[in-house]
Amino acid sequence: MRTLESVRDWTAANDIAEVKKELYMLNQDPMTKLTIDLDICSVPPPKPNVFHGRDNSLKSLVDIVIPHSTQQAAANLAILGNGGLGKTSLAQAVMWERVIVAHFGPRRFFISCEPLVDTAGVGAGLGKLFDVPASKDILQGIITHLESHGRTLLVLDNIETVWLVPNDRARSQFELLLRRLAAISTLTLIITSRGIILPRGVRWANAASATLEPFSAEAALQTFDDIAGTSENDEGNERAAVVELIQAVDYMPLAVTLLAQLVQCDEKPSMLLHHWKQSHTAMLRTDPLASGRETNVAASIGVSIQLLRAGDNSKEPLQLLSICAHLPAGLRTSVFDQLKPHFEDLDSARRSLRSLALISVGPQDELRMLSPIRHFVLSAHPMATDHLAAMRRIYFEIAASAPGRPSEEFATKAAAVAAEYENLNVFLLHLINTEEPYQDLINAVTAVSNYAFWTAPSVTLREALRSRLDGHPVWLAQCCVNIGNMYLQLCEYTLASNALSEASDISTQLGDRWSAAYGALLLADCQQDQGLYEAAAQRYTAARDIFLELQDHRHASVCLFRLGSVAFNLGNYEAAKLHLRSAWSVYAGESKDRGYVAQGTTLLGSIYAKEGNFSMAESELQTAQSEFQAIGHQSGIHRCMGLFGDLRRQQRDFVSAEELLLSAQEYFIRMGQPKDQASCIYYIGLLRRDQGRTQEALEEFRTAAQIYKRIGAAGNLENCMQEIADLGPVET
Repeated sequence: MRTLESVRDWTAANDIAEVKKELYMLNQDPMTKLTIDLDICSVPPPKPNVFHGRDNSLKSLVDIVIPHSTQQAAANLAILGNGGLGKTSLAQAVMWERVIVAHFGPRRFFISCEPLVDTAGVGAGLGKLFDVPASKDILQGIITHLESHGRTLLVLDNIETVWLVPNDRARSQFELLLRRLAAISTLTLIITSRGIILPRGVRWANAASATLEPFSAEAALQTFDDIAGTSENDEGNERAAVVELIQAVDYMPLAVTLLAQLVQCDEKPSMLLHHWKQSHTAMLRTDPLASGRETNVAASIGVSIQLLRAGDNSKEPLQLLSICAHLPAGLRTSVFDQLKPHFEDLDSARRSLRSLALISVGPQDELRMLSPIRHFVLSAHPMATDHLAAMRRIYFEIAASAPGRPSEEFATKAAAVAAEYENLNVFLLHLINTEEPYQDLINAVTAVSNYAFWTAPSVTLREALRSRLDGHPVWLAQCCVNIGNMYLQLCEYTLASNALSEASDISTQLGDRWSAAYGALLLADCQQDQGLYEAAAQRYTAARDIFLELQDHRHASVCLFRLGSVAFNLGNYEAAKLHLRSAWSVYAGESKDRGYVAQGTTLLGSIYAKEGNFSMAESELQTAQSEFQAIGHQSGIHRCMGLFGDLRRQQRDFVSAEELLLSAQEYFIRMGQPKDQASCIYYIGLLRRDQGRTQEALEEFRTAAQIYKRIGAAGNLENCMQEIADLGPVET
């Protein structure tokens, strides 16, 4: 025989109307009624054992309840929000607060509306709860009972199951029940419900603050630790995985709880993080045999989706939700407005989603979704074809507006793109993985990746595209060159060399001499960074000759400039200046690239500093930094800052030197540029040495050496080791 439990654990795919029908049929069975009777108990459910992050909400509710009840004008309160935010836990916590227990004594009651069919079912449940005999007008019997028993606290949990139904008459009946209960002066009524909409006809004392938000980061971590038994003293990688996990689920209480329970069952946080990146919301369940929403986030979200479908015959709310799911940074107003022609009533669709708290409104009025909801919708509800086409057009235009390299307009253009950068990455990645390559997609990926090169270097998009370009050799070669350049920026020299070598091989096979020469130029950059100066010089020279033959004076000049850099690193400063003069000579008459010119000026300033000509060094570095500032070239600005710091050290201005070097170091740490970071640390080591703080100098040199060794920068590593050797053993 089926039990009520078998119906309660329905999956997200079930149709809510069918579930209610089955519940109704079961309710006619005397054995089923017995099961329902067992679920209704006069003793409230226990206080949650783990309860963090709701102190303010708990205090606010209690502070409303006690004064109102004391004055015989009991308050009506609501706890709203999406599924999985802990509404039920908060209501139960209120019931067990010391002042609440003292005030109401045994007159504290809790009933879940989840297994009940309709308003009549709720009435029958209340009748059982208060031991009111069944009758045709059981509601009046309940009211009489409540009015004659003094102060009473009643929690109606999960009212959405009987209230948020497609039948207007059924909704009105339930709202009438609430109004009758709310009119009882001795009854404090607390409801919990999905969404942000309050039942009509009742004055809700906390209407302005009824909706719960996800946990704070601190509360999520406390909850996870209490359940999983983890702590801040755990192994570094595992602790970092916990922090990343709870952040990945947007601190959603149910998701945090289930993840912690999985760790409690001997799952390592690092493995869970790996599973999350592969499966997302599908993994957020603790009982593989159950589909109940308390143990399965997908089932909980599915309830809200079914309520959405049941309450709105239009497909548009779900279609809008599918669009929002592709935009982790939120659907911004400008994009929302561009989508309006593709919907009959987009504003109505937005209101429907807001009413069920499936989306929230961010600080810039963007429409946002919690991460577990977003991933559930991505997997279960694909975007409509015409909406996908509209999104392509919108986001390809945004990508095309991204600045590809520093210029006078870079900062202005970058600000407009930055707000959509995360959305661009996620949406373009979706297109890469689901569609065959085409020119517009290639162009969009290239534009966004070029922008990222100067702001937040990442190979994610291009590596995904690379895996899809078999059979497209021209696109593949271009993609590999760009990937190699990005890895070079990130100091991943082996990966850079592999990508650039692949690009060079393809270009040679295609007979594309220019692309082969450009790949050789970047390979030489890679070798120079690793301290392979002779090999780098040979490649620069060969690439220069090809560029000159092809009449590309700009890139020939770049090769000469790089040869100057090699000479500088070898300590041959006169040769370095000679190469720079040759570079300017070849570059004469070309349209000037201010960033390139500033890099040459930076090198010239560094040469003068090494020669002890501080006034000329200062002049050249100031000119370079001004150029970098004019075009918004942040890495160039901060490299100059680091060089200025070392110049101040040599001038014995230690205070200014330290300030400049620490600022530059912080920037390069934030940007993930380890070679530049290590250079700042090396300069700080020189500063500590000159200050006579030998032990600290050794620590700085060792730290820089570790970074140089990790990334394979042999020339820089050699300099560090020489400084360490020169300092000799130091007493600790």
